[in-house]
Amino acid sequence: MIEYMKEMDKLGMVIFEILAHVLGIEEEHFFNKNFEEKEAAYFRISRYPPCPLPEKIVEIGIHSDSQTLTILHQDQVGGLQVLKDDKQWAGVRPIPNSFVINIGGNLETNGRLKSVIHRAVVNKEKQRLSIAYFMSPTSNATIECPPHLIHPISNPRKYVPFTWAELRHLLLTTRRVRGEAVALSKFCISN
Repeated sequence: MIEYMKEMDKLGMVIFEILAHVLGIEEEHFFNKNFEEKEAAYFRISRYPPCPLPEKIVEIGIHSDSQTLTILHQDQVGGLQVLKDDKQWAGVRPIPNSFVINIGGNLETNGRLKSVIHRAVVNKEKQRLSIAYFMSPTSNATIECPPHLIHPISNPRKYVPFTWAELRHLLLTTRRVRGEAVALSKFCISN
C-alpha cells in the first residue's frame, strides 16, 4: 500500500505539471511546490457488495471532491457516475489499466478547470471495488488563481486567496452534500 501511494503521488505530480503547461503557467513546479509535504495525502479502498435493490442505494452520495486532485481506479464493474450539464447522470465506463482523474474545488483556477459533481452506485449482481488517492496541499499553502488567468473584464478574480487549512475547516463544518460549494462561497468575491 505504501508503494502504491508513492506511485500515485508521482503520477499526481506529473498531472500537476501537465495542468500547469496546459494553463500556460510558466513558473516551474507551480502546483507541485505545495505538495512536498505529504500531510494531507491519503487513499481509500471502497468495497461495494452486490445489492438486490441498487436503485434504492447510492453508496457514496452526491458530492464534488474538496481535495486538489483525486486519482481513482475502478474495477470493471464500474459504478461511478457524473452529473452532466443537463442534470442527467452518466456512468463512467471503466477502461482497463486506466485512472479517472477528478479536479478538486481548490484547483478550479477561476473557472478554467471544473470540479465535477459525482456519485458512486452499487450493482445488483456483482461486488465492486474502487481505490481513490486524494492529494491536498500542505495546510499553510495559499490557494489562489495564477495572475495571468485573471482579466478584469472577461475573467475577473472569483475568490480571495485562502489556505487549505481554512478551506478544510469550513468543509468539516458544513454538510457533505454541496458542502464544498458552501465552503468555497465563503471566499467568493461578490460583484
